Amino acid sequence: MPQVTVLIPAHNAAATLAETLDSLVAQTYRDFEVLLVNDASHDNTVAIARSYADRIAVRILDLPQNMGVAGALNAGLAQIEAPYIARIDADDLAMPNRLEEQIGFLESHPEIDVCSSAMELFYDDASRPNEMLIKPTEDALIKTALVQYASMSHGASTFRKSFFDDVGGFDVRLDFAEDYDLWCRGALLGKCYTNLPMGLTKYRQHEQQVGKLRAQLQYDRDLLIKRKYLSALLNGESSGYLAEFFSPVLRFTSKEVTATVLEQVTPLLLRLAPKMPDQAYFADIVAKCVARHVRNCP
Repeated sequence: MPQVTVLIPAHNAAATLAETLDSLVAQTYRDFEVLLVNDASHDNTVAIARSYADRIAVRILDLPQNMGVAGALNAGLAQIEAPYIARIDADDLAMPNRLEEQIGFLESHPEIDVCSSAMELFYDDASRPNEMLIKPTEDALIKTALVQYASMSHGASTFRKSFFDDVGGFDVRLDFAEDYDLWCRGALLGKCYTNLPMGLTKYRQHEQQVGKLRAQLQYDRDLLIKRKYLSALLNGESSGYLAEFFSPVLRFTSKEVTATVLEQVTPLLLRLAPKMPDQAYFADIVAKCVARHVRNCP
């Protein structure tokens, strides 16, 4: 049994899958297999994956009907026995040292359950220069930032299998934001996270991304997940308008609405603050949210 299974859900990924698999062929760490979950593709996705069998160990799990990302991931997780699970999407690229860096870190830091990293954003048409997406590196900062956004990059993450054994799989009802929900559930169970500061995965930017095609649905589910997480931190108390307050994209429509929201969330913020792993970072998040809402209201 390999030490690592690289889990790739794929639906009609023929246009980009070969580049992703090429990046895995080039890995400096070699004790891994690829599990490609074919989510009812009707293009050459499976044929492309099979063509790599002489270069890397590839298993293919065929799903008879499209289950979406969360469903495909859960189907794949049920087939994995390796102690480590690395995630990458079928249109992204792993830097040659990605697995070596992440497995090495997890081996030397047994208290960490999931190791992600910075991601390099790149554009197929070279219309924009590459950008580095950097998220908080330390567990306390990551968990504190979860009140506002998914502070781990799912497609750049390597997990201990025990993480899923304890936390469970992905909630299929929250497809398009399933990773944010997973991070929040793991945090509430005391799982430990890190983001390595180097860019170990290249994240392809294109017009068919979920964040562009399903922006409203993703936004709605983002708020739902925030409400669940914040309510759990408040011992089951209603989180009121906290989710809207923390949302990086929501804009209130008037000064009156802004004032009402700020008045309502202030006592909740005071109760939430002592529960934050990094209270100084939380205070900074709150101050920036207040400034943004006040600045942006008409």
